[in-house]
Amino acid sequence: MKRVIACIDSSPCVNAVAEAAAWVAKQTNRELVLLQVLDYYPASYHLGEISGVIGFESNAMLLKELAELEQKQSELALDYSNNLLDHISELIQQKYNITATHIQEKGDFLEQSFQVLQEEDVVVIGRVGERSAELNKPIGSNVENFIRGAKCTVMTVGENFKPPTRFIFAYEYSPTCVNMMKRVAQSDLLKLLQCHLLYVGDHPEVLNEPSQYLKNAGLDVVMEYRYGDVAENILEYQAEHAIQLIVLGAFSQSKIRQFFLGSVTTGIFRNSLVPLLVVK
Repeated sequence: MKRVIACIDSSPCVNAVAEAAAWVAKQTNRELVLLQVLDYYPASYHLGEISGVIGFESNAMLLKELAELEQKQSELALDYSNNLLDHISELIQQKYNITATHIQEKGDFLEQSFQVLQEEDVVVIGRVGERSAELNKPIGSNVENFIRGAKCTVMTVGENFKPPTRFIFAYEYSPTCVNMMKRVAQSDLLKLLQCHLLYVGDHPEVLNEPSQYLKNAGLDVVMEYRYGDVAENILEYQAEHAIQLIVLGAFSQSKIRQFFLGSVTTGIFRNSLVPLLVVK
């Protein structure tokens, strides 16, 4: 069964992530999975390689206390994780009548997440993680790295989520965008929404073929032509028409795709006020 993965942490976005993932699961009849990665730092993390300090090994009492403290940290982190997952599961059950399954991992968030994900998954992640929230950053660095590295479709949400009825798909004539158009046409989620097919450039006729292709796939398509900066026009069109979702492609099909996030995608990601769906 296809899955929706909700990345759960204690950031301000957690409720919106849960709402968005539950909505996707409900719309597409996918299994809903709550994923939480415990990446807390043990008590000895900041002490460095204490074994290299002359005479330090002899302080057995201190080492024993550190070991006990780390064990307690691990237990508290696990208790917190269980409580948070139970709370989110109850919220989803009450509002959407969906029973979510849980996956808990320990270690680095990106490394552990990428091991869990499958290509057909849709992953929902908050724009701000718990550590970025503590530092008052508008976007978490883990999120951009997550989009770069994930092999599946990723949805990013802020602190609030409203189920969308329309989305923007910015089109250009390129092999990457043509492949992305095919993914949009096949999407079990996007076919339920109205598609605003946006072209920014000097050749508006390029939209004729993709528009017909998407219509033949069963989508309700509205075409729009603009001139100027691509990212600015996408954001302006979204604001003018109060469209609730922007669909983007992340990478060209190159060997460096895991290291490079396109400038248009980056610009929109950093300035958009609505959820983004990055299609792979």
